[in-house]
Amino acid sequence: MTSSRNAITKTAAAAAALAAAAMLTGCGSDDARAAASVTTSTSGAIVTDTSTDLGSIVIGWGDQHSDTEITTPKPAEVTARCTGRGDDLAVDITAPHGWKIGARHGSQTLTVENTDQNLTAADIDTTNQLLDTLQAVDWSETDQADIAATTDAPADWKPTHSGRIQLSIHVDCR
Repeated sequence: MTSSRNAITKTAAAAAALAAAAMLTGCGSDDARAAASVTTSTSGAIVTDTSTDLGSIVIGWGDQHSDTEITTPKPAEVTARCTGRGDDLAVDITAPHGWKIGARHGSQTLTVENTDQNLTAADIDTTNQLLDTLQAVDWSETDQADIAATTDAPADWKPTHSGRIQLSIHVDCR
């Protein structure tokens, strides 16, 4: 009888382990993947005060092009991880000079931080206050995020320049 009980206990434990693995897979935990591509924003919006950045990825804050202010990295220098699909898409972008940006489908709020400059992660609202139809973060293409945003940096970042964040990037998660 003892060996039957042990067999039942082992079978139950194995079933529980399989069920737990199936639940994790069903939640999409293994759906994180590298973006298919990272390119310039497709919106055509100029996010800095100069049109020379049009056609470039733009990530930074301030007024000047430098490692500590506005950077224009090449697509190969930026990595993006995509998790989920469609309405559940989340995009995490890592760029040179410590920049990290997080975006979640449908939201006009981005999480931005800079590890090189000790700028803690903060949510920034890119919502256009004057015209609701103009969206800085465009989610209209399935499994893609297009960001063309200029907004105030968080107050606790204490800028030594204009304090405006500029982001222009397109991430394809298909």
